[in-house]
Amino acid sequence: GAFKAAIPGTLLFIADGWTTAGVYFTWQIALFLSLGESFIAYGGALAAAALVGALSGLVLGRHIDRGHGGRAVWLALSLIALVILLRALAVDRAALAVVANALGSFAACLYIPTLMTALYNQSKRAPCPLRFQVAAEGGWDIGGASGALAAALLIGFGAPLSAGILLALFGTAGAFLLLRRHYAEYRRESERPLDYLTAEVGAIEREAEALVRSPRQSVP
Repeated sequence: GAFKAAIPGTLLFIADGWTTAGVYFTWQIALFLSLGESFIAYGGALAAAALVGALSGLVLGRHIDRGHGGRAVWLALSLIALVILLRALAVDRAALAVVANALGSFAACLYIPTLMTALYNQSKRAPCPLRFQVAAEGGWDIGGASGALAAALLIGFGAPLSAGILLALFGTAGAFLLLRRHYAEYRRESERPLDYLTAEVGAIEREAEALVRSPRQSVP
């Protein structure tokens, strides 16, 4: 029923929640420590990232609007993976941490529209959009909580903060596979009406040609 139709969106949000736990929540701790626990430096890094994100969003959002969802998946998820690796390397390196933080805002301008467009497309086709959204949000909580718990366990047992950040790669890989499947299916479904109309137009044209070529019947 409705909850079965919500499984793709739930899995997608589980992957996103897991990714966020590493690339965002764990990263915030690493960024603050990398900047010498300075609130001024930390606030400046966040402000710079917000500016990069605002400027990037004005340009990159049009890519999704023009129907290039499949390409956006490759670009967005590749950038997210790059950000994860860069942030893992940037721990205890202040200058690199600022760059990695700003790059994350740039990547988010492609990743978030790519993710949410897929989710909203699935929601519109669901038998009950409300149950779909409830299940999907529950999936995000599961992914975020389990990803944060896994990072905390690693760090608690002595692993560096970078290990907790790198865990986000598992969520990114899952999101990539799910988004690629969604946009491929969505493209096939969007092409079906066009193929149907083309076939209908061709049939009408053939009937018209047959009528023109056939001898006129005399009217009694």
